Amino acid sequence: MIQAFQGTQSYRLTSADAEQQGNIRSLPATVGHCLSRFNPVAEGFTVVCSNYQPVRPLIEETCNPHDRPMLVLTFGLAGNSQFCGRDGSETQFTEGQLTVTSFHGSQGERRYRGGEQVSQLRLLLSADSVSHYLGAAVCDRLFATGRVVNHAFTPYSRATATLLDQLRQGGNDALMLQIHALNLLALQRHLVEEVKHKPLHPRDDLQLEQARDWMLGHLDEPFSLSTLAMAVGLSDYKLKQGFHQRFNTTPGQMLLQMRMEKAHRLLEQGYQVAQAGWQVGYRHANNFSVAFYRYFGRQASEVTGKKK
Repeated sequence: MIQAFQGTQSYRLTSADAEQQGNIRSLPATVGHCLSRFNPVAEGFTVVCSNYQPVRPLIEETCNPHDRPMLVLTFGLAGNSQFCGRDGSETQFTEGQLTVTSFHGSQGERRYRGGEQVSQLRLLLSADSVSHYLGAAVCDRLFATGRVVNHAFTPYSRATATLLDQLRQGGNDALMLQIHALNLLALQRHLVEEVKHKPLHPRDDLQLEQARDWMLGHLDEPFSLSTLAMAVGLSDYKLKQGFHQRFNTTPGQMLLQMRMEKAHRLLEQGYQVAQAGWQVGYRHANNFSVAFYRYFGRQASEVTGKKK
């Protein structure tokens, strides 16, 4: 998965490379258009709007600004990015999805694909803010460990999308910022309060493992959620929810990862682009080439091996 956001010409930046002017943090112009705007809502509660579009794959080492436990709700507005922690954790951020994460430190790397616009809005809450707004019991549960924990990865609603637009267009009106931010947090409250899922039934856990294995064995075939659900004896809904809980992803995203990683291995082994694409379910080489470039940030034809 690491290669998905890297290439031979990746930018790698540290916190020292960023420039802070007021509430705006930006990266050097040579990297592309990459900036974040920090808007305080209340003590320990901040809204961050970021818009990144690096010209080449970007690896940004996090500056670890938080010396205390934090809860982060990340709303993907456009594009995809990834955080890889030094503890081995991986967190995905995807357009239309809400990712809920808690941590005691954010040391690691944020990764972006070259040429792809990535826009996100994040709610950052300290442990004191979580306790104040959501209760001490929720706070204790969220920060039970001293590492990065991914609590939820789920599509957000139309009501949430409307509030996101209002927050982004709110300008400098501090009162409206606070109102919209609190409303946005309130809409997600049920997710945060239920982050402690009931353990999966052993049978469900086995079926989810079977679903993953089934996908791996059928990468060259057309895919539909219903076909996968029927193959392992789960409903579409239970399959999607189970993937969120068991693998912290969706079936479609896992399938894409499997296909792209296998295709990359085949290209390294010397397969032609069209051959590699066919082996992972792409019947048209152009469609495969576009998907490969979006995933890895490099052309499939650039991956060389002993040609078959």
